[in-house]
Amino acid sequence: MTAIRVLVADDDETMRRAIVDVLEAHGGFSVVGDVATGDGLPALVAERDAQLVVLDVRMPAGGEAAARALRDHNPHTVVVAVSASNHVATIAAMFRAGATGFLAKGHLGSSFADDLLRCTRGQVMIAVPHALQVLRALVDPPPETT
Repeated sequence: MTAIRVLVADDDETMRRAIVDVLEAHGGFSVVGDVATGDGLPALVAERDAQLVVLDVRMPAGGEAAARALRDHNPHTVVVAVSASNHVATIAAMFRAGATGFLAKGHLGSSFADDLLRCTRGQVMIAVPHALQVLRALVDPPPETT
């Protein structure tokens, strides 16, 4: 099995290092870079030929704007958002911007690497305590304003 080429983008150095350590220990991933900002992320993803980006939602030039830029410039790259924020609107916005998965930082656990692999295989992951509300926010039309 060829290792999945992954780039980790998180402004929290401790979290970024922990994610890198987990992925390197797993064996199914090759970490091709880690950054603290989303600035220039599409170019870096192309340069490093990353197949997967683990993207912090709340970091400089991160979140929805970074996911949208990756979708527009690197459409075959899988984006999985990670965040301590579990706000339904934020999660829904990340999926609309192109994320394939959303994993709550407080709930990453021992299945984290396997969850990322599932996303690279086309599965959608919503690993938050209120995933059903997120699905409803994505499916139900927004209320009309007058």
